[in-house]
Amino acid sequence: MPTELTQGSIHGESRQRFRLAAEASLDGFWEFDPTGKVAHFSARWQAIAGFEPREHSGPAEHWLERVHPEDRPRFETELKALCAGKSRRMRNEHRLRDQYGAWRWVVVHGLAEHGDGADGAAGEVTRIAGSMTDQTERRMADPLTGLPNRMHFIDHLERRLERARALEVWDFAVLSLAIERFKMVNESLGYAGGDAMLMEMAERLTDAMAKWKMTESVIARLNGAEFLVCLEGVGDENRAMEVARNIDAALRQPFEWRRERVAPSAAMGIAQADESYAHPEELMRDADTAMTEAKTLGRGRLVCYSRGMRERALARLKMEADLEQAIRTGELVLHYQPEIDLRTRKIAGFEALVRWRHPERGMMPPSEFIHLAEETGLILPLGDWGLNEACRQVAAWRALPTPEPHPLRVSVNLSARQFGRPGLAVHVAEVLAETAVSPDDLRLEVTESSLMSNPETALETMQDLQALGVGLHMDDFGTGYSSLNHLHRYPFDTLKIDRSFIQGIAEEQDSVEIVGTILDLARSLEMDVVAEGIETEEQVERLKSLGCPMGQGYYFAKPMAPELITAMLASPQDAGCRLPRSVEPSR
Repeated sequence: MPTELTQGSIHGESRQRFRLAAEASLDGFWEFDPTGKVAHFSARWQAIAGFEPREHSGPAEHWLERVHPEDRPRFETELKALCAGKSRRMRNEHRLRDQYGAWRWVVVHGLAEHGDGADGAAGEVTRIAGSMTDQTERRMADPLTGLPNRMHFIDHLERRLERARALEVWDFAVLSLAIERFKMVNESLGYAGGDAMLMEMAERLTDAMAKWKMTESVIARLNGAEFLVCLEGVGDENRAMEVARNIDAALRQPFEWRRERVAPSAAMGIAQADESYAHPEELMRDADTAMTEAKTLGRGRLVCYSRGMRERALARLKMEADLEQAIRTGELVLHYQPEIDLRTRKIAGFEALVRWRHPERGMMPPSEFIHLAEETGLILPLGDWGLNEACRQVAAWRALPTPEPHPLRVSVNLSARQFGRPGLAVHVAEVLAETAVSPDDLRLEVTESSLMSNPETALETMQDLQALGVGLHMDDFGTGYSSLNHLHRYPFDTLKIDRSFIQGIAEEQDSVEIVGTILDLARSLEMDVVAEGIETEEQVERLKSLGCPMGQGYYFAKPMAPELITAMLASPQDAGCRLPRSVEPSR
Protein backbone atom coordinates (compact mmCIF):
# COMPACT_ATOMS: atom_id res chain seq x y z
CA MET A 1 0.00 0.00 0.00
CA PRO A 2 1.55 3.36 -1.04
CA THR A 3 2.48 5.80 1.65
CA GLU A 4 1.14 9.38 1.79
CA LEU A 5 4.52 10.65 0.55
CA THR A 6 4.44 8.24 -2.36
CA GLN A 7 0.90 9.31 -3.27
CA GLY A 8 1.92 12.96 -3.19
CA SER A 9 4.85 12.22 -5.48
CA ILE A 10 2.53 10.46 -7.94
CA HIS A 11 0.09 13.39 -7.97
CA GLY A 12 2.96 15.84 -8.45
CA GLU A 13 4.34 13.87 -11.35
CA SER A 14 0.83 13.66 -12.85
CA ARG A 15 0.46 17.44 -12.67
CA GLN A 16 3.84 17.91 -14.31
CA ARG A 17 2.89 15.55 -17.13
CA PHE A 18 -0.45 17.38 -17.57
CA ARG A 19 1.30 20.77 -17.62
CA LEU A 20 3.81 19.50 -20.23
CA ALA A 21 0.97 18.11 -22.35
CA ALA A 22 -0.96 21.38 -22.07
CA GLU A 23 2.06 23.40 -23.18
CA ALA A 24 2.62 21.09 -26.16
CA SER A 25 -1.02 21.23 -27.24
CA LEU A 26 -2.40 23.87 -29.59
CA ASP A 27 -5.59 23.89 -27.52
CA GLY A 28 -6.25 26.10 -24.53
CA PHE A 29 -7.51 24.47 -21.30
CA TRP A 30 -9.92 25.90 -18.77
CA GLU A 31 -11.46 24.83 -15.44
CA PHE A 32 -14.48 26.22 -13.55
CA ASP A 33 -15.39 25.72 -9.94
CA PRO A 34 -18.80 24.02 -9.41
CA THR A 35 -20.55 27.40 -9.08
CA GLY A 36 -19.38 28.43 -12.52
CA LYS A 37 -18.19 31.78 -11.15
CA VAL A 38 -14.43 31.28 -10.75
CA ALA A 39 -12.26 29.93 -13.55
CA HIS A 40 -8.68 28.96 -14.28
CA PHE A 41 -7.21 29.42 -17.77
CA SER A 42 -4.08 27.81 -19.24
CA ALA A 43 -1.31 29.81 -20.89
CA ARG A 44 -2.47 28.63 -24.33
CA TRP A 45 -6.07 29.77 -23.61
CA GLN A 46 -4.69 33.18 -22.72
CA ALA A 47 -2.62 33.29 -25.92
CA ILE A 48 -5.66 32.48 -28.09
CA ALA A 49 -7.50 35.36 -26.41
CA GLY A 50 -4.60 37.68 -27.22
CA PHE A 51 -3.16 37.93 -23.71
CA GLU A 52 0.33 37.21 -22.50
CA PRO A 53 0.71 33.39 -22.52
CA ARG A 54 0.69 32.72 -18.79
CA GLU A 55 -1.85 30.95 -16.60
CA HIS A 56 -4.62 33.08 -15.18
CA SER A 57 -7.31 32.64 -12.54
CA GLY A 58 -10.24 34.97 -12.12
CA PRO A 59 -13.98 35.47 -12.50
CA ALA A 60 -15.91 33.75 -15.31
CA GLU A 61 -16.57 37.17 -16.86
CA HIS A 62 -12.95 37.14 -18.01
CA TRP A 63 -14.31 34.81 -20.68
CA LEU A 64 -18.00 35.64 -20.95
CA GLU A 65 -17.57 39.36 -21.60
CA ARG A 66 -15.47 38.54 -24.66
CA VAL A 67 -18.07 36.27 -26.30
CA HIS A 68 -19.90 37.81 -29.27
CA PRO A 69 -23.32 39.21 -28.21
CA GLU A 70 -25.08 36.96 -30.72
CA ASP A 71 -23.31 33.85 -29.39
CA ARG A 72 -23.27 34.57 -25.64
CA PRO A 73 -26.86 33.52 -24.69
CA ARG A 74 -26.48 30.01 -26.09
CA PHE A 75 -22.99 29.58 -24.59
CA GLU A 76 -24.15 30.69 -21.11
CA THR A 77 -27.18 28.37 -21.30
CA GLU A 78 -25.00 25.36 -22.13
CA LEU A 79 -22.42 26.29 -19.48
CA LYS A 80 -25.11 26.65 -16.80
CA ALA A 81 -26.56 23.26 -17.76
CA LEU A 82 -23.09 21.74 -17.28
CA CYS A 83 -22.63 23.41 -13.87
CA ALA A 84 -26.09 22.34 -12.70
CA GLY A 85 -25.46 18.72 -13.62
CA LYS A 86 -28.19 18.73 -16.29
CA SER A 87 -25.66 17.71 -18.93
CA ARG A 88 -22.35 15.91 -18.66
CA ARG A 89 -20.70 17.15 -21.86
CA MET A 90 -20.76 20.38 -23.84
CA ARG A 91 -19.63 21.42 -27.29
CA ASN A 92 -20.03 25.03 -28.33
CA GLU A 93 -18.69 27.17 -31.17
CA HIS A 94 -18.60 30.92 -30.78
CA ARG A 95 -16.77 34.13 -31.60
CA LEU A 96 -14.32 35.48 -29.01
CA ARG A 97 -13.03 39.04 -29.16
CA ASP A 98 -9.33 38.99 -28.44
CA GLN A 99 -7.30 41.59 -26.58
CA TYR A 100 -6.73 43.51 -29.86
CA GLY A 101 -10.40 43.76 -30.78
CA ALA A 102 -10.44 41.06 -33.47
CA TRP A 103 -13.03 38.29 -33.45
CA ARG A 104 -11.69 34.74 -33.31
CA TRP A 105 -13.71 31.60 -33.86
CA VAL A 106 -13.25 28.99 -31.14
CA VAL A 107 -14.65 25.52 -30.48
CA VAL A 108 -15.15 24.73 -26.79
CA HIS A 109 -15.48 21.25 -25.28
CA GLY A 110 -16.48 20.82 -21.64
CA LEU A 111 -16.92 17.89 -19.24
CA ALA A 112 -18.55 17.86 -15.79
CA GLU A 113 -17.12 15.55 -13.10
CA HIS A 114 -19.62 14.28 -10.54
CA GLY A 115 -19.03 12.98 -7.03
CA ASP A 116 -20.42 9.72 -5.71
CA GLY A 117 -24.07 9.95 -4.69
CA ALA A 118 -26.36 7.67 -2.77
CA ASP A 119 -26.99 4.17 -4.12
CA GLY A 120 -24.20 4.55 -6.66
CA ALA A 121 -25.92 7.43 -8.51
CA ALA A 122 -23.95 10.40 -9.74
CA GLY A 123 -23.66 13.08 -7.09
CA GLU A 124 -23.19 16.83 -7.32
CA VAL A 125 -20.82 18.40 -9.81
CA THR A 126 -17.39 18.64 -8.26
CA ARG A 127 -15.32 19.91 -11.17
CA ILE A 128 -15.85 21.33 -14.70
CA ALA A 129 -13.01 21.42 -17.21
CA GLY A 130 -12.47 21.49 -20.92
CA SER A 131 -10.54 22.74 -23.92
CA MET A 132 -10.76 25.61 -26.39
CA THR A 133 -9.54 25.25 -30.00
CA ASP A 134 -8.83 28.21 -32.27
CA GLN A 135 -10.77 27.70 -35.54
CA THR A 136 -10.27 31.19 -36.89
CA GLU A 137 -8.12 30.21 -39.83
CA ARG A 138 -10.61 27.57 -40.93
CA ARG A 139 -13.65 29.78 -40.41
CA MET A 140 -12.15 33.08 -41.57
CA ALA A 141 -10.21 32.00 -44.66
CA ASP A 142 -11.27 30.90 -48.12
CA PRO A 143 -10.15 27.27 -48.51
CA LEU A 144 -9.43 27.61 -52.24
CA THR A 145 -7.37 30.80 -52.43
CA GLY A 146 -6.23 31.20 -48.82
CA LEU A 147 -7.58 34.76 -48.82
CA PRO A 148 -9.75 36.05 -45.98
CA ASN A 149 -13.42 35.19 -46.40
CA ARG A 150 -16.53 37.33 -45.99
CA MET A 151 -16.60 36.85 -42.21
CA HIS A 152 -12.99 37.97 -41.86
CA PHE A 153 -13.63 40.96 -44.13
CA ILE A 154 -16.61 42.10 -42.06
CA ASP A 155 -14.52 41.83 -38.89
CA HIS A 156 -11.72 43.88 -40.44
CA LEU A 157 -14.11 46.48 -41.83
CA GLU A 158 -15.87 46.88 -38.48
CA ARG A 159 -12.57 47.71 -36.77
CA ARG A 160 -11.58 49.95 -39.69
CA LEU A 161 -14.79 51.96 -39.33
CA GLU A 162 -14.21 52.31 -35.58
CA ARG A 163 -10.70 53.65 -36.22
CA ALA A 164 -11.93 56.08 -38.87
CA ARG A 165 -14.57 57.46 -36.50
CA ALA A 166 -12.02 57.86 -33.71
CA LEU A 167 -9.48 59.65 -35.93
CA GLU A 168 -12.09 61.38 -38.15
CA VAL A 169 -10.05 60.28 -41.18
CA TRP A 170 -11.92 58.41 -43.93
CA ASP A 171 -9.10 57.38 -46.23
CA PHE A 172 -10.34 53.98 -47.39
CA ALA A 173 -12.90 52.49 -49.76
CA VAL A 174 -14.43 49.11 -50.51
CA LEU A 175 -14.02 47.65 -53.99
CA SER A 176 -16.41 44.87 -55.04
CA LEU A 177 -15.45 42.96 -58.18
CA ALA A 178 -16.84 39.97 -60.03
CA ILE A 179 -14.99 37.99 -62.70
CA GLU A 180 -17.35 38.07 -65.66
CA ARG A 181 -18.67 35.04 -67.55
CA PHE A 182 -17.12 32.75 -64.94
CA LYS A 183 -19.90 30.19 -65.36
CA MET A 184 -18.90 29.91 -69.01
CA VAL A 185 -15.27 29.43 -67.94
CA ASN A 186 -16.31 26.57 -65.66
CA GLU A 187 -18.33 25.00 -68.45
CA SER A 188 -15.53 25.27 -71.00
CA LEU A 189 -12.42 24.62 -68.86
CA GLY A 190 -14.04 22.38 -66.26
CA TYR A 191 -14.14 23.05 -62.52
CA ALA A 192 -10.41 22.40 -62.17
CA GLY A 193 -9.73 25.11 -64.74
CA GLY A 194 -12.19 27.47 -63.04
CA ASP A 195 -10.53 26.92 -59.65
CA ALA A 196 -7.11 27.51 -61.20
CA MET A 197 -8.38 30.78 -62.68
CA LEU A 198 -9.74 31.94 -59.30
CA MET A 199 -6.41 31.17 -57.60
CA GLU A 200 -4.62 33.09 -60.35
CA MET A 201 -6.97 36.08 -59.91
CA ALA A 202 -6.37 36.02 -56.13
CA GLU A 203 -2.61 36.01 -56.71
CA ARG A 204 -2.86 38.90 -59.16
CA LEU A 205 -4.86 40.94 -56.66
CA THR A 206 -2.31 40.27 -53.92
CA ASP A 207 0.61 41.12 -56.21
CA ALA A 208 -1.11 44.31 -57.32
CA MET A 209 -1.52 45.52 -53.73
CA ALA A 210 2.15 44.76 -53.04
CA LYS A 211 3.28 46.47 -56.24
CA TRP A 212 1.50 49.71 -55.33
CA LYS A 213 2.64 49.51 -51.68
CA MET A 214 -0.91 48.98 -50.40
CA THR A 215 -0.12 45.89 -48.34
CA GLU A 216 -2.47 47.02 -45.53
CA SER A 217 -5.38 46.61 -47.94
CA VAL A 218 -7.37 43.46 -47.18
CA ILE A 219 -8.52 41.21 -50.03
CA ALA A 220 -11.31 38.68 -49.49
CA ARG A 221 -12.94 36.12 -51.71
CA LEU A 222 -16.69 35.64 -51.48
CA ASN A 223 -18.67 32.83 -53.05
CA GLY A 224 -18.10 32.04 -56.71
CA ALA A 225 -15.99 34.57 -58.61
CA GLU A 226 -16.55 37.64 -56.42
CA PHE A 227 -13.86 39.45 -54.43
CA LEU A 228 -13.84 42.35 -51.98
CA VAL A 229 -10.91 44.70 -51.38
CA CYS A 230 -10.60 47.24 -48.58
CA LEU A 231 -8.47 49.85 -50.36
CA GLU A 232 -6.29 51.73 -47.89
CA GLY A 233 -4.86 55.20 -48.39
CA VAL A 234 -7.56 56.40 -50.82
CA GLY A 235 -9.05 59.67 -49.64
CA ASP A 236 -11.51 60.18 -52.47
CA GLU A 237 -13.25 58.43 -55.35
CA ASN A 238 -10.75 59.62 -57.95
CA ARG A 239 -7.88 57.90 -56.16
CA ALA A 240 -10.00 54.79 -55.58
CA MET A 241 -10.86 54.62 -59.29
CA GLU A 242 -7.20 55.03 -60.23
CA VAL A 243 -6.29 52.03 -58.07
CA ALA A 244 -9.24 50.04 -59.45
CA ARG A 245 -8.11 50.69 -63.02
CA ASN A 246 -4.65 49.36 -62.17
CA ILE A 247 -6.26 46.25 -60.68
CA ASP A 248 -8.36 45.85 -63.81
CA ALA A 249 -5.24 46.00 -65.99
CA ALA A 250 -3.64 43.24 -63.93
CA LEU A 251 -6.72 41.02 -64.07
CA ARG A 252 -7.16 41.42 -67.83
CA GLN A 253 -3.92 39.65 -68.66
CA PRO A 254 -4.70 36.38 -70.52
CA PHE A 255 -5.13 33.26 -68.43
CA GLU A 256 -3.94 29.96 -69.88
CA TRP A 257 -5.07 26.50 -68.85
CA ARG A 258 -3.98 23.35 -70.64
CA ARG A 259 -3.48 25.10 -73.97
CA GLU A 260 -6.78 26.98 -73.62
CA ARG A 261 -6.60 30.77 -73.39
CA VAL A 262 -9.12 33.01 -71.64
CA ALA A 263 -9.29 36.80 -71.59
CA PRO A 264 -10.62 37.67 -68.09
CA SER A 265 -12.58 40.81 -67.32
CA ALA A 266 -14.25 42.09 -64.18
CA ALA A 267 -17.20 44.28 -63.26
CA MET A 268 -16.18 46.63 -60.44
CA GLY A 269 -18.02 48.80 -57.96
CA ILE A 270 -16.55 51.24 -55.42
CA ALA A 271 -18.05 52.68 -52.24
CA GLN A 272 -15.95 55.41 -50.64
CA ALA A 273 -16.07 55.31 -46.83
CA ASP A 274 -17.47 58.33 -44.97
CA GLU A 275 -19.14 59.17 -41.66
CA SER A 276 -22.59 58.10 -42.91
CA TYR A 277 -21.62 54.41 -42.65
CA ALA A 278 -22.37 52.87 -39.26
CA HIS A 279 -21.89 49.18 -40.11
CA PRO A 280 -19.53 47.28 -42.42
CA GLU A 281 -22.43 45.58 -44.21
CA GLU A 282 -23.68 48.98 -45.40
CA LEU A 283 -20.37 49.79 -47.08
CA MET A 284 -20.19 46.33 -48.64
CA ARG A 285 -23.79 46.60 -49.83
CA ASP A 286 -23.17 49.88 -51.61
CA ALA A 287 -19.99 48.59 -53.27
CA ASP A 288 -21.95 45.55 -54.45
CA THR A 289 -24.76 47.77 -55.74
CA ALA A 290 -22.24 49.78 -57.77
CA MET A 291 -20.75 46.56 -59.13
CA THR A 292 -24.19 45.35 -60.17
CA GLU A 293 -24.74 48.68 -61.93
CA ALA A 294 -21.42 48.19 -63.73
CA LYS A 295 -22.63 44.83 -65.07
CA THR A 296 -25.60 46.50 -66.75
CA LEU A 297 -23.30 48.83 -68.72
CA GLY A 298 -21.33 46.09 -70.49
CA ARG A 299 -18.19 44.07 -69.89
CA GLY A 300 -15.26 45.33 -67.82
CA ARG A 301 -16.95 48.44 -66.44
CA LEU A 302 -16.15 50.39 -63.24
CA VAL A 303 -18.77 52.36 -61.31
CA CYS A 304 -18.65 54.41 -58.10
CA TYR A 305 -21.65 54.24 -55.81
CA SER A 306 -24.01 57.21 -55.85
CA ARG A 307 -27.43 57.98 -54.41
CA GLY A 308 -30.21 56.43 -56.46
CA MET A 309 -28.31 53.25 -57.28
CA ARG A 310 -29.95 51.39 -54.42
CA GLU A 311 -33.39 52.17 -55.81
CA ARG A 312 -32.31 51.00 -59.25
CA ALA A 313 -30.89 47.81 -57.72
CA LEU A 314 -34.21 47.10 -55.98
CA ALA A 315 -36.04 47.72 -59.25
CA ARG A 316 -33.67 45.32 -60.95
CA LEU A 317 -34.35 42.63 -58.33
CA LYS A 318 -38.07 43.13 -58.89
CA MET A 319 -37.64 42.79 -62.64
CA GLU A 320 -35.66 39.59 -62.17
CA ALA A 321 -38.51 38.15 -60.08
CA ASP A 322 -41.05 39.38 -62.63
CA LEU A 323 -39.11 37.78 -65.49
CA GLU A 324 -38.93 34.44 -63.69
CA GLN A 325 -42.69 34.61 -63.23
CA ALA A 326 -43.21 35.70 -66.85
CA ILE A 327 -41.48 32.54 -68.11
CA ARG A 328 -43.71 30.39 -65.87
CA THR A 329 -47.03 32.14 -66.51
CA GLY A 330 -46.87 32.77 -70.25
CA GLU A 331 -46.24 36.52 -70.40
CA LEU A 332 -43.56 36.04 -73.07
CA VAL A 333 -44.55 36.01 -76.74
CA LEU A 334 -42.70 35.54 -80.00
CA HIS A 335 -43.02 37.99 -82.87
CA TYR A 336 -41.71 37.08 -86.30
CA GLN A 337 -39.82 39.34 -88.70
CA PRO A 338 -39.92 38.19 -92.33
CA GLU A 339 -36.73 37.44 -94.23
CA ILE A 340 -37.26 38.58 -97.82
CA ASP A 341 -35.99 37.24 -101.13
CA LEU A 342 -34.68 40.51 -102.58
CA ARG A 343 -35.12 39.32 -106.17
CA THR A 344 -38.78 38.31 -105.95
CA ARG A 345 -39.73 40.36 -102.87
CA LYS A 346 -41.41 37.30 -101.40
CA ILE A 347 -41.07 35.87 -97.92
CA ALA A 348 -38.19 33.40 -97.59
CA GLY A 349 -38.58 32.72 -93.88
CA PHE A 350 -38.97 34.35 -90.47
CA GLU A 351 -36.79 35.25 -87.51
CA ALA A 352 -38.41 34.62 -84.11
CA LEU A 353 -37.90 37.50 -81.68
CA VAL A 354 -39.06 37.43 -78.07
CA ARG A 355 -41.25 40.10 -76.49
CA TRP A 356 -42.46 40.44 -72.90
CA ARG A 357 -46.10 41.38 -72.38
CA HIS A 358 -45.49 42.97 -68.99
CA PRO A 359 -48.65 43.51 -66.90
CA GLU A 360 -47.51 47.00 -65.80
CA ARG A 361 -45.08 48.21 -68.48
CA GLY A 362 -46.79 46.86 -71.58
CA MET A 363 -44.98 45.20 -74.48
CA MET A 364 -41.23 45.21 -73.78
CA PRO A 365 -38.54 44.60 -76.45
CA PRO A 366 -35.71 42.12 -75.72
CA SER A 367 -33.18 44.94 -75.29
CA GLU A 368 -34.87 45.70 -71.93
CA PHE A 369 -34.61 42.23 -70.38
CA ILE A 370 -32.35 39.83 -72.32
CA HIS A 371 -29.17 41.16 -70.67
CA LEU A 372 -30.75 40.53 -67.25
CA ALA A 373 -31.77 37.03 -68.32
CA GLU A 374 -28.20 36.24 -69.41
CA GLU A 375 -26.71 37.51 -66.13
CA THR A 376 -29.12 35.60 -63.90
CA GLY A 377 -29.19 32.34 -65.86
CA LEU A 378 -32.86 32.80 -66.74
CA ILE A 379 -31.75 32.81 -70.37
CA LEU A 380 -31.73 29.00 -70.27
CA PRO A 381 -35.43 28.47 -69.43
CA LEU A 382 -36.30 31.47 -71.61
CA GLY A 383 -34.34 30.02 -74.53
CA ASP A 384 -35.92 26.59 -74.07
CA TRP A 385 -39.36 28.19 -74.12
CA GLY A 386 -38.48 30.19 -77.27
CA LEU A 387 -37.27 27.14 -79.17
CA ASN A 388 -40.38 25.12 -78.21
CA GLU A 389 -42.76 27.98 -79.01
CA ALA A 390 -41.19 28.73 -82.42
CA CYS A 391 -41.38 25.07 -83.45
CA ARG A 392 -44.97 24.79 -82.16
CA GLN A 393 -45.91 27.84 -84.22
CA VAL A 394 -44.29 26.46 -87.37
CA ALA A 395 -46.25 23.24 -86.90
CA ALA A 396 -49.47 25.24 -86.54
CA TRP A 397 -48.74 27.19 -89.72
CA ARG A 398 -47.94 23.99 -91.58
CA ALA A 399 -51.37 22.65 -90.64
CA LEU A 400 -53.20 25.63 -92.22
CA PRO A 401 -55.20 24.95 -95.41
CA THR A 402 -53.30 27.59 -97.41
CA PRO A 403 -54.05 28.34 -101.06
CA GLU A 404 -50.44 27.67 -101.97
CA PRO A 405 -47.36 26.42 -100.08
CA HIS A 406 -45.19 28.99 -98.31
CA PRO A 407 -41.61 28.80 -97.06
CA LEU A 408 -42.03 28.52 -93.31
CA ARG A 409 -38.44 28.24 -92.16
CA VAL A 410 -37.96 29.97 -88.82
CA SER A 411 -34.70 31.22 -87.29
CA VAL A 412 -34.25 31.06 -83.51
CA ASN A 413 -31.47 32.90 -81.68
CA LEU A 414 -29.29 30.93 -79.28
CA SER A 415 -27.53 32.66 -76.40
CA ALA A 416 -23.92 31.84 -75.55
CA ARG A 417 -25.12 29.94 -72.46
CA GLN A 418 -27.56 27.85 -74.46
CA PHE A 419 -24.97 27.10 -77.09
CA GLY A 420 -22.38 26.07 -74.50
CA ARG A 421 -24.74 23.73 -72.68
CA PRO A 422 -23.94 20.02 -73.08
CA GLY A 423 -26.48 17.97 -75.04
CA LEU A 424 -27.85 20.88 -77.10
CA ALA A 425 -28.26 18.78 -80.26
CA VAL A 426 -30.13 16.07 -78.34
CA HIS A 427 -32.45 18.72 -76.86
CA VAL A 428 -33.15 20.23 -80.31
CA ALA A 429 -33.89 16.78 -81.72
CA GLU A 430 -36.38 16.15 -78.89
CA VAL A 431 -38.17 19.47 -79.53
CA LEU A 432 -38.42 18.74 -83.27
CA ALA A 433 -39.85 15.29 -82.55
CA GLU A 434 -42.37 16.59 -79.98
CA THR A 435 -43.65 19.32 -82.33
CA ALA A 436 -43.43 17.19 -85.53
CA VAL A 437 -41.39 19.89 -87.26
CA SER A 438 -38.91 19.01 -90.00
CA PRO A 439 -35.28 19.92 -89.20
CA ASP A 440 -35.22 21.71 -92.57
CA ASP A 441 -37.73 24.24 -91.18
CA LEU A 442 -35.47 25.28 -88.27
CA ARG A 443 -32.49 27.62 -88.38
CA LEU A 444 -30.39 28.37 -85.30
CA GLU A 445 -28.61 31.72 -85.11
CA VAL A 446 -25.30 31.90 -83.25
CA THR A 447 -23.12 34.97 -82.67
CA GLU A 448 -19.36 34.78 -83.08
CA SER A 449 -18.82 35.50 -79.38
CA SER A 450 -20.69 32.25 -78.55
CA LEU A 451 -17.90 30.32 -80.23
CA MET A 452 -15.08 31.97 -78.31
CA SER A 453 -15.38 30.38 -74.87
CA ASN A 454 -14.78 26.79 -76.02
CA PRO A 455 -14.08 26.48 -79.75
CA GLU A 456 -13.66 22.69 -79.75
CA THR A 457 -16.95 22.04 -77.97
CA ALA A 458 -18.65 24.57 -80.26
CA LEU A 459 -17.42 22.69 -83.33
CA GLU A 460 -18.71 19.36 -82.01
CA THR A 461 -22.10 20.88 -81.16
CA MET A 462 -22.44 22.44 -84.61
CA GLN A 463 -21.50 19.20 -86.34
CA ASP A 464 -24.16 17.38 -84.32
CA LEU A 465 -26.76 20.02 -85.26
CA GLN A 466 -25.74 19.85 -88.90
CA ALA A 467 -26.17 16.06 -88.80
CA LEU A 468 -29.77 16.64 -87.66
CA GLY A 469 -30.41 18.73 -90.76
CA VAL A 470 -30.85 21.99 -88.83
CA GLY A 471 -29.63 25.18 -90.52
CA LEU A 472 -26.88 27.23 -88.86
CA HIS A 473 -26.69 31.01 -89.25
CA MET A 474 -23.78 33.19 -88.15
CA ASP A 475 -25.52 36.23 -86.68
CA ASP A 476 -24.07 39.78 -86.70
CA PHE A 477 -21.29 38.73 -89.07
CA GLY A 478 -18.31 41.07 -89.05
CA THR A 479 -18.61 42.26 -85.44
CA GLY A 480 -16.63 39.41 -83.83
CA TYR A 481 -12.97 38.64 -83.30
CA SER A 482 -11.99 36.49 -86.23
CA SER A 483 -14.95 36.13 -88.58
CA LEU A 484 -13.04 34.70 -91.55
CA ASN A 485 -11.43 31.99 -89.46
CA HIS A 486 -14.83 30.99 -88.10
CA LEU A 487 -16.31 30.75 -91.58
CA HIS A 488 -13.72 28.21 -92.64
CA ARG A 489 -13.78 26.20 -89.43
CA TYR A 490 -17.46 25.98 -88.51
CA PRO A 491 -20.28 24.51 -90.66
CA PHE A 492 -22.43 27.60 -91.11
CA ASP A 493 -24.75 27.65 -94.11
CA THR A 494 -25.86 31.30 -93.88
CA LEU A 495 -24.29 34.63 -92.96
CA LYS A 496 -26.31 37.48 -91.52
CA ILE A 497 -24.50 40.73 -92.30
CA ASP A 498 -24.66 43.06 -89.32
CA ARG A 499 -26.81 46.16 -89.73
CA SER A 500 -23.83 48.42 -89.05
CA PHE A 501 -22.50 47.57 -92.55
CA ILE A 502 -25.91 48.09 -94.20
CA GLN A 503 -26.67 51.55 -92.79
CA GLY A 504 -24.20 53.40 -95.00
CA ILE A 505 -24.29 51.16 -98.07
CA ALA A 506 -26.30 53.63 -100.18
CA GLU A 507 -23.85 56.52 -99.61
CA GLU A 508 -20.49 55.19 -98.38
CA GLN A 509 -18.11 53.42 -100.72
CA ASP A 510 -16.33 51.72 -97.81
CA SER A 511 -19.56 50.01 -96.76
CA VAL A 512 -20.20 48.94 -100.35
CA GLU A 513 -16.75 47.36 -100.61
CA ILE A 514 -17.05 45.56 -97.26
CA VAL A 515 -20.47 44.12 -98.12
CA GLY A 516 -19.27 43.18 -101.60
CA THR A 517 -16.30 41.32 -100.12
CA ILE A 518 -18.55 39.45 -97.69
CA LEU A 519 -20.86 38.42 -100.53
CA ASP A 520 -17.95 37.22 -102.67
CA LEU A 521 -16.65 35.21 -99.74
CA ALA A 522 -20.08 33.67 -99.11
CA ARG A 523 -20.46 32.69 -102.75
CA SER A 524 -17.05 31.01 -102.75
CA LEU A 525 -18.11 29.02 -99.68
CA GLU A 526 -21.56 28.29 -101.16
CA MET A 527 -23.33 30.05 -98.29
CA ASP A 528 -26.56 32.06 -98.25
CA VAL A 529 -26.56 35.66 -97.04
CA VAL A 530 -29.16 37.76 -95.22
CA ALA A 531 -28.60 41.52 -94.87
CA GLU A 532 -29.98 42.83 -91.56
CA GLY A 533 -31.40 46.26 -90.78
CA ILE A 534 -32.61 47.34 -94.24
CA GLU A 535 -34.48 50.64 -93.92
CA THR A 536 -34.60 52.23 -97.39
CA GLU A 537 -35.31 51.33 -101.01
CA GLU A 538 -31.84 52.63 -101.91
CA GLN A 539 -30.27 50.04 -99.62
CA VAL A 540 -32.39 47.31 -101.26
CA GLU A 541 -31.29 48.31 -104.77
CA ARG A 542 -27.62 48.54 -103.83
CA LEU A 543 -27.75 45.11 -102.16
CA LYS A 544 -29.46 43.62 -105.23
CA SER A 545 -26.80 45.09 -107.48
CA LEU A 546 -24.13 43.43 -105.33
CA GLY A 547 -25.92 40.09 -105.60
CA CYS A 548 -27.25 39.87 -102.03
CA PRO A 549 -30.02 37.25 -102.11
CA MET A 550 -31.99 38.03 -98.93
CA GLY A 551 -32.63 40.77 -96.41
CA GLN A 552 -34.77 41.84 -93.50
CA GLY A 553 -35.51 45.10 -91.77
CA TYR A 554 -38.14 47.71 -90.94
CA TYR A 555 -38.29 48.75 -94.61
CA PHE A 556 -40.15 45.50 -95.29
CA ALA A 557 -41.82 44.84 -91.94
CA LYS A 558 -41.36 45.12 -88.23
CA PRO A 559 -41.56 41.91 -86.18
CA MET A 560 -45.16 40.74 -86.45
CA ALA A 561 -47.54 38.99 -84.09
CA PRO A 562 -48.14 35.37 -85.14
CA GLU A 563 -51.87 35.99 -85.67
CA LEU A 564 -51.10 38.46 -88.48
CA ILE A 565 -48.88 35.95 -90.23
CA THR A 566 -51.53 33.24 -89.74
CA ALA A 567 -54.12 35.48 -91.41
CA MET A 568 -51.72 36.29 -94.23
CA LEU A 569 -50.88 32.66 -94.89
CA ALA A 570 -54.52 31.57 -94.81
CA SER A 571 -55.66 34.11 -97.41
CA PRO A 572 -54.57 34.83 -100.99
CA GLN A 573 -55.27 38.48 -100.25
CA ASP A 574 -53.55 40.86 -97.85
CA ALA A 575 -56.08 39.95 -95.10
CA GLY A 576 -55.42 43.28 -93.42
CA CYS A 577 -51.73 42.50 -92.96
CA ARG A 578 -49.23 45.10 -94.05
CA LEU A 579 -47.00 42.42 -95.54
CA PRO A 580 -48.69 40.21 -98.21
CA ARG A 581 -46.98 37.28 -99.86
CA SER A 582 -45.67 39.49 -102.64
CA VAL A 583 -44.07 42.11 -100.45
CA GLU A 584 -44.94 45.78 -100.70
CA PRO A 585 -42.32 47.73 -98.77
CA SER A 586 -43.56 49.67 -95.75
CA ARG A 587 -43.20 53.42 -96.15
